[in-house]
Amino acid sequence: MKSEHARDEDLDSVIVRPYPKVVLLYPLALCALVCGAIQSFAGEPSPERDWALGLVFFTVFGLNLLVFSFEFSRMKTLTIGLGILAAVFLVLWLGERWPIIQYLREFVLRRRIAASTEFYLGLFTYLALIFIGVLVNTRFNYWEIKHNEIVHHTGFLGQVRRFPSPNLKTTLEITDVFEYALLRCGRITLFPASEQRPIVLENVLNVNAVERDIRVLLSSLQVEIEPPRRPR
Repeated sequence: MKSEHARDEDLDSVIVRPYPKVVLLYPLALCALVCGAIQSFAGEPSPERDWALGLVFFTVFGLNLLVFSFEFSRMKTLTIGLGILAAVFLVLWLGERWPIIQYLREFVLRRRIAASTEFYLGLFTYLALIFIGVLVNTRFNYWEIKHNEIVHHTGFLGQVRRFPSPNLKTTLEITDVFEYALLRCGRITLFPASEQRPIVLENVLNVNAVERDIRVLLSSLQVEIEPPRRPR
């Protein structure tokens, strides 16, 4: 039985597909689609509505690009979260003495960020085509872990590289809490006994289920019991 996220313990192999980080931009694509659809079906242009949509899109774009660009470990995320919380309380405390909050509000309202319907829908179409290309590519570039070997499938013509899997060691790492929150992404590292360098598989989707299947596959023993022979 070949499976990517199976729950049956009688597995013959486990498929592992590393993905490029561009798949993490799917919130931006969805936001562009929603903003474009709202402007398209709303009818007459409205500066206030377009400004609100532009502000939402720019916020999602900034946060998504931040997740795409840096790795946020658990400790780093906790530190940044506490820093933001402290900054908010500081602004609230200063706002009781000076009109800082009013100044920040006016600063944001003066930023007239907006985009056309064609921009939103064009960006969504472009990202959707990239996602389709990535999906097609991962059908031809993946790793297959079996009981006795690791097979790396590459290319449209079915090129393969084989590594022995007995005594295989694996590690699972959640390198970024936001990537894990978006797509359950993580890193799986394989340590074949015959290889000097480990095999590092980045951005594996639903990484906990994949790693669980690998452990089940490697821990199971297939024993064939022959029926007793009758004496002649």
